[in-house]
Amino acid sequence: MSDSTATGRRPRTRASASETRIRRLEAVVEASQLVNSTLDLKVVADYVVGIATRLIHAERGSLFLVDRAAGTLTSLVAQGVEGEHLTVGIGDGIVGTVAATGEAITIADPYADARFDQRVDRATGFRTRSLLTVPVRDRDDDLVAVLQLLNHRGTGFSRADVGFLAELGVTFAIALATARMHREIVERERMAQEVKLAAEIQRTLLPKDFSSVPGLELVARFQPSYEVGGDYYDIIPTERDSFWLVIADISGKGVAAGLIASNVQAYLWSRRADPRPLEVILREGNDLLYRLTKGRKYATAFVAEWRPVERTLTWVGAGHPPMLLRRDGAIRHLDATGGPLGLLPGLDYTSGSITLAAGDTFLMCTDGVFEAGVECDLDDFGVERVEACFAGTTTAAELADAVSAALARYLAGAHPHDDVTMLCARCL
Repeated sequence: MSDSTATGRRPRTRASASETRIRRLEAVVEASQLVNSTLDLKVVADYVVGIATRLIHAERGSLFLVDRAAGTLTSLVAQGVEGEHLTVGIGDGIVGTVAATGEAITIADPYADARFDQRVDRATGFRTRSLLTVPVRDRDDDLVAVLQLLNHRGTGFSRADVGFLAELGVTFAIALATARMHREIVERERMAQEVKLAAEIQRTLLPKDFSSVPGLELVARFQPSYEVGGDYYDIIPTERDSFWLVIADISGKGVAAGLIASNVQAYLWSRRADPRPLEVILREGNDLLYRLTKGRKYATAFVAEWRPVERTLTWVGAGHPPMLLRRDGAIRHLDATGGPLGLLPGLDYTSGSITLAAGDTFLMCTDGVFEAGVECDLDDFGVERVEACFAGTTTAAELADAVSAALARYLAGAHPHDDVTMLCARCL
């Protein structure tokens, strides 16, 4: 019998289901935010397992880290098992099977499944009635952990629960990589240069290999004004045979802006399996960022979805400078289609779309390019000077180099007052 039947309440309404989704999306962002405030992997894991058990209504949860070299998984969190770590071999039991196959497993009656290991239940006196076990993958699609929940308090684990844990797992994998890197560097340098460490971590989360995007030659340039930048760019493969090309600029500079940039990154990666249109995804991202910052921090962003088979580029500009597209010698501006993310709640976004032809070249950049020169009492570098850099260039790398060289000449050796970030592409 469901909770709604037992209490006489009406079944969950569409509004309450929407609220549940918002709470789960907020949890994904909040989990990624935690890594910026602690270097302790155990604290991060406890937080993630706690969120999962609370929002999915499970009695207990565990998180196992994968050790490929040893061929084992060891519990970082095992609620209800005090004072010891659980270790299982890859391929053994439910957790080991998920680690071996990379596929989620939901079981309504574990004792009827031959793979279920009953020893922990016997040792603790706990009775496992149902379980949900999912793989946790990092941005390189490597399996780094396994997350397991026991005993749903209602009618059982659902497909939506599996999807939520997958989203939460993406965020945790990013948090795990960051926390591990923090720990290793801190052990090496004893926190002597905290800001430099943050800058190093930030760069490791930016893409380096652009060859996986079919049909485009891609090149990026990133020059933060401070050691930690507030700009962000990314290449995100979706699960609908497309790629998101992302560039974003967080209000302000330095560490605070860098933390918001990591949250934007975590949110977008958690949405890569979402089948809904880009404008819907950014609308939810806007509301989530506003809930976190109350408008004190916001982000301009330009997100373009490249579909190699159709050769189409669909974009949403959130208060960001236009993307410049050169076709047959003419420059076209692909302008913003909505306001900045996190500045105001309830903003709507629209999208634009264009089919690219071989040789089409485009440039996505932050306002640190267009507005360079203020620190030298010069006029803004401006859009026209950027457009002039297209002349005489053929490849994406030539365009990026031309803009960088023109900026350096214009500033005459002065350091840019703002982060300078570019993502250049040429349709092959």
